[in-house]
Amino acid sequence: MNLPDKFSSIYKGSCEITIDQCALNSKMRIADLLKVLQAVAGKHSDLGGMSYDDMQKNSQAWVLSSMRLEMEHLPQWHETIEVETWIETLSGIKSIRDFNVFLNGHKIVGANSLWVVLNTEKRRPESIAISHNHLEKYPEKKPTIQSFSRIDLTKNTQFIKEHQVVYSDLDALNHVNNVKYIEWCLDCLPIEILQKNTIKGIDINYLKELTYHQKAAIFYCKNDKEVYFYIKLDETICFAMKLELNT
Repeated sequence: MNLPDKFSSIYKGSCEITIDQCALNSKMRIADLLKVLQAVAGKHSDLGGMSYDDMQKNSQAWVLSSMRLEMEHLPQWHETIEVETWIETLSGIKSIRDFNVFLNGHKIVGANSLWVVLNTEKRRPESIAISHNHLEKYPEKKPTIQSFSRIDLTKNTQFIKEHQVVYSDLDALNHVNNVKYIEWCLDCLPIEILQKNTIKGIDINYLKELTYHQKAAIFYCKNDKEVYFYIKLDETICFAMKLELNT
């Protein structure tokens, strides 16, 4: 990935798609696309003085709360994408960060995300301690038609499988990395949905963290237009995802 070492309030980086990021159809996996967005956001935060290390001076860190992706199509092996990110709003405990993904100058993906400041010792949200007046915000610049939203948690879903959290699921905050939840769920989909690239929109809610060795249960329901996933710890929903399908 090519990420410049100069801060800009609207930040851009490029990435050539490699074979290890691709599925059987040579298209980039959704989880790997989200890893690229996460890397670009992390680099932008580093340059803007709000890196993980900067935040940890006050026992704070950014955690993803909600996200909305809208996809025209996914890039494929050997293609180079350009990722653009910016801060829409930042105040108190919350920040909205946005992304556009371009292929040959044409936008193929937009993402709207809500991040929360977590006190990593108390494990609860609190107002950001770092000054951010130097960061320009862009409340009128929108990457998606719809913004992130709360997912309906009352769908009649069926149990698919159980997953016990392993070491490779964890990140620096000692909980399951946000991309892992998505990988677990997408691996439960019928392969035809993934191979035919029929997913056009994704809504994601992170509700409760999971930690090492906990056993989570994955639940699922599907109709012609939507797929819902819930990941539960006992009876508590820790993660919810809704997929919108092309019909």
